[in-house]
Amino acid sequence: MTHPGLLAKRPRLREDLIFSRPLQRGPDTVYLLKDRRNGRSFEIPPKEQFLLRRLDGVRSLREVGAEYADTYGRRLGDAHWTRLLWLLHERDLLSVHRADPGTAPGNGEPTATDPGHSGALGWWAHRLRWLLRPAVFALLAVLVAALLVTIGLQLGPLWQTARPAFTDPISLVALALLVWSSAALHEFAHGLVAVHFGATVNRINLVTLTCKVEDYLYLPRRSQQVMIAAAGAVANGLVLLLTGAALIVLPGAFTERLLSAYLLVGVAQTLVNVIALPPLDGYKILSHLLDQLDLAPESRRYLATLPRRLLRRPARRYPRPAAVCLGLFAAWWLLAIAAAATVVIVLVGALLRPSLGALAYIPPAAIVGLTLAGWLARPRRPRSVDRIPAPPTNENNQ
Repeated sequence: MTHPGLLAKRPRLREDLIFSRPLQRGPDTVYLLKDRRNGRSFEIPPKEQFLLRRLDGVRSLREVGAEYADTYGRRLGDAHWTRLLWLLHERDLLSVHRADPGTAPGNGEPTATDPGHSGALGWWAHRLRWLLRPAVFALLAVLVAALLVTIGLQLGPLWQTARPAFTDPISLVALALLVWSSAALHEFAHGLVAVHFGATVNRINLVTLTCKVEDYLYLPRRSQQVMIAAAGAVANGLVLLLTGAALIVLPGAFTERLLSAYLLVGVAQTLVNVIALPPLDGYKILSHLLDQLDLAPESRRYLATLPRRLLRRPARRYPRPAAVCLGLFAAWWLLAIAAAATVVIVLVGALLRPSLGALAYIPPAAIVGLTLAGWLARPRRPRSVDRIPAPPTNENNQ
């Protein structure tokens, strides 16, 4: 039996909570909910998200329950409402203030940041906002891709020009400074685009080359997340473009050798960053494009279910789109691991061959095998998000 006093209540979530758009964790659709007051995150199923977004202090639980029943074909009884309200209270997610007309809880999506409140990043984001429009950014990305192809077609002449720079101490020091400057600009670009879209940059250090961005998983559009992840590679590509222009304009044999060497190193630096393997930017770009959380761990989890499927034993069911995404990434991951292991075994074996002969490849193969086995056997790290359970599917209205 449903208590009328309970259903008359009008609870309200705090306004500073933010929801993500729907994301995938393996076969499941989930939403992320973040408490910006303490940084704690929660992972919630679609049905729970449906209920939480409607706790606005205006609608009663009876009204919210009626909307839920219209959408999912089931009504929720006292047991579920009591449990849900207790969980929200326990996690300090409910507002204690009266709702103002026209306000909605939990809709606090990150918004474009006032340049005056974000320091140098905010200042530059405001000045360069025209470059950060999606159409302009996409054009720059295409330009960078074309430049990489062009440089790839000129690798032979560039190498012949650059070779002396790799044996000259002065050129090596100058080259290291150029590479470090490009890497610093890479991190600055991530922070710049993040601030432009309203995400929080908790830490950026251009000396240690780190940039930690918060809240970007809660941005309303996928394109914004992809742009944040791709910003570093695009910035590196633009540096290559300027370097190519300088190579044409500036005279001198030393300058020609140095800039040619940087073009070769810069291309490698940019291409490595866009490889779709964690923790590189290419992996983050792909994860955002697929709306997948923890793409690599989930793909390995999917891979682990294949033997049971082949033996026709009970296993977790995956929707076809999720199965295709996870299966293809798992295949790519296995191929990349096999290629890297092969390169290490061949190179180390070649170094040991003069002293060990035909047995030279056994030690590196054993070390690589033990390393992979230890890595695969490591304990799983706990997720950084808490979970709020979904409403029970077998609960009927009393």
